Amino acid sequence: MISDMTKGDTYKVLFKFSLYIAAGNMLQQLYNLADIYILGRYAGVNAMAAVGAASNSVVLLINIAVGLNMGTNVVIATSFGKKNIQQVRNGIKTGILIATVIGVAFAILGIIFSKWILLVTNTPIELIKDANTYLRIYFCGLIFLFLFNIIIAISQALGDSKTTFCSLILSTLINIFLDVYLIKYRGLGIKGAAIATVIAETLCFLFGVVMLFKLLRQIKGNQVYKYDFNEQEKIINESIPAVLQRSVIAIGVTLMQSLINSYGVNIMAGYTAATKLFGLVSLPVMDIGNAVTTFTAQNIGANEKNRVKEGILAAIVLDICFSIFILVLVFGFGRQIITFFISNDSNVEAIGFGLRYIRITCVFQIIQGILQVYNGVIRGASDVKGFMGSFTLNLFARVSCGYALAYFLGLRYIPYAWPVGWAVGLATGYLRYAKLSQNARNPIIESKIIDERS
Repeated sequence: MISDMTKGDTYKVLFKFSLYIAAGNMLQQLYNLADIYILGRYAGVNAMAAVGAASNSVVLLINIAVGLNMGTNVVIATSFGKKNIQQVRNGIKTGILIATVIGVAFAILGIIFSKWILLVTNTPIELIKDANTYLRIYFCGLIFLFLFNIIIAISQALGDSKTTFCSLILSTLINIFLDVYLIKYRGLGIKGAAIATVIAETLCFLFGVVMLFKLLRQIKGNQVYKYDFNEQEKIINESIPAVLQRSVIAIGVTLMQSLINSYGVNIMAGYTAATKLFGLVSLPVMDIGNAVTTFTAQNIGANEKNRVKEGILAAIVLDICFSIFILVLVFGFGRQIITFFISNDSNVEAIGFGLRYIRITCVFQIIQGILQVYNGVIRGASDVKGFMGSFTLNLFARVSCGYALAYFLGLRYIPYAWPVGWAVGLATGYLRYAKLSQNARNPIIESKIIDERS
């Protein structure tokens, strides 16, 4: 159902919207874990390693698709907030066509150059055949990944996060069923994993299309859907920073992983288990930030400046509540959850480091939560420079601090690099917001409105 986020109780609007997003993202995390578990159990270590070899290309494509999602979301949400239905319809058609062109182009290039990509990334010779098979099948269904992300963007821009949640439930169940059937019972191995992923994404996309048509019927008016080059420019301008952000984050993750790897297999195992757990428990506060992006864009479009400020306060309160819950969960059951990921519970070193990492990061989780709120506001207001500055400094501080702590103080202090990075990112994001909002006319909002009307 379409939700006008310019009206109603701010707390309820943000809580309901972010809850569905978080639940959907948790399903995606479980989806990925199930994929690896089934493949490793029934197809062997080489099959898992081959998927890992192909994962860099897959992650890059997902980053591009999600970046396009974020750009389209902000553009359509702003138009919806202004109640400019013609612009909303133009943004929808423009976003879909851009995603189609990019998806088809990358699919063709991927199928042609998949083996070359694996060779360039130093994939072991014994894994290239399987990894190439996986990539080529995956590329065949790439268009559905891009189009489904655009459906998510459109739905969320109109205040509906339930469509995403329902689609991901369907996708997760289908993927797990097909993984078991094709890998365990049909013995297709890595080929079965790729086919299962493509079929699940295709059916998820088709279900999303049906849900989207139902959603669009709620928009009143007889305006036609037109491809708009102005909307195209806005979407691309909004999408590029999001793609760069996710790509830079991937580089930062690789650098931190390299640091952890230098301490041996046990520490690597503990770190892997802890990051998997943190990825799950931190989703609510991360997705409150995503909800704030749509909320801000709609209210900027409606020129509801005070409501944007109300949204910031409401989001921070929700973040505090979630952070306290996460803290209780981790300190109460952290050891049991870590040992679920580490099969040998006698590995004291792995469990000890994993538990230390997850406890330190969760103690300071509220900093990350508030950082995501201000980044959400900045992103929703299309302040590209502020958004990129915040996450770049966050990442730079985290990586440099991690290496410095490792060198001067040792392994035990590396987890503190994460809250240091968040604090730097938060300071940057808040100062950017304060600077742009200090005038009576509130330039962060006024400039956006003037730009949209011109």
